[in-house]
Amino acid sequence: MEIAILSDIHNHSENLSRALQSIQNEGISTVIFCGNFCSPEVLEQMGLCSLSIHAVFGDRDIDRESLKATANRYKSIYLYGEYIGSEENSLPLDDIRFGVSHYPFYAKAMIKTGWFDVVCYGHSQKAHRQKFGISLLLNPGSIAGIDSEPSYAIYETKMRSSRIVLF
Repeated sequence: MEIAILSDIHNHSENLSRALQSIQNEGISTVIFCGNFCSPEVLEQMGLCSLSIHAVFGDRDIDRESLKATANRYKSIYLYGEYIGSEENSLPLDDIRFGVSHYPFYAKAMIKTGWFDVVCYGHSQKAHRQKFGISLLLNPGSIAGIDSEPSYAIYETKMRSSRIVLF
């Protein structure tokens, strides 16, 4: 199973369209989003693409009530709140345990617990992959392309491998 990991859209709907089209062209049906939609409109755009989306809030997601209302209109959007990674709030996909936070500090704390196979995060706008024992700390970069080329990541569950996609 391949899973797309996205972060930091910052209302850049044109780049989001390009990324979603690329993801669908690759036959990927599941997305993890690490925060910073910035508006309900881009969440609506994601909901219309029929992908299964697992998302957390970022620091620029100010109008959370509108984001929650938008997510509730789509059966394929799962909005977890601040993070994914507790017993009540977990994300196992194809036998891989994912932790998700927008913030690098929390992601680094999560990876050190050993509870997760992969911990995804955003915020820094820079793609980054780092192994911690057998676990992976993964920042997909920014859909908005702030301070670098727009990017997202793909994680392949059977091979336990990842790659960064620049577009």
